[in-house]
Amino acid sequence: MIKASFVEKGMFAEALADNEMTRPATPVPSYLSWVAYIQGRSGHVSESRDALRKLLQSNQSHPVDPLYVAWAYAGSENKEQALAWLEKAYVQHSNELVSLKVNPGYDFLRSDPRFQDLLRRLDLAD
Repeated sequence: MIKASFVEKGMFAEALADNEMTRPATPVPSYLSWVAYIQGRSGHVSESRDALRKLLQSNQSHPVDPLYVAWAYAGSENKEQALAWLEKAYVQHSNELVSLKVNPGYDFLRSDPRFQDLLRRLDLAD
């Protein structure tokens, strides 16, 4: 994903533009998750919260993979919510958890024992 590279380089406008290129007519969870993540990482708290609110609203009518919500919270480095939603993703056997060990978006969680425990349960620990 190009947008992930842009975010890691601090190129947030480019990341948002890349995300917009894949925007569906009706925003889907993956799109909203990325908007919340990118806006959070760029320090645009209000925009991140707005996308997160929309994501959580969509979860009420159509279940969303909890990893999308965890990712949205990861953008603003909300440790407690990100970990809570990662646990939900684990319980629901989300396929997206396979990249958890190497995804730099979760670096802020790496020192947390709860994150390390999750990696062990996923058989992704060192």
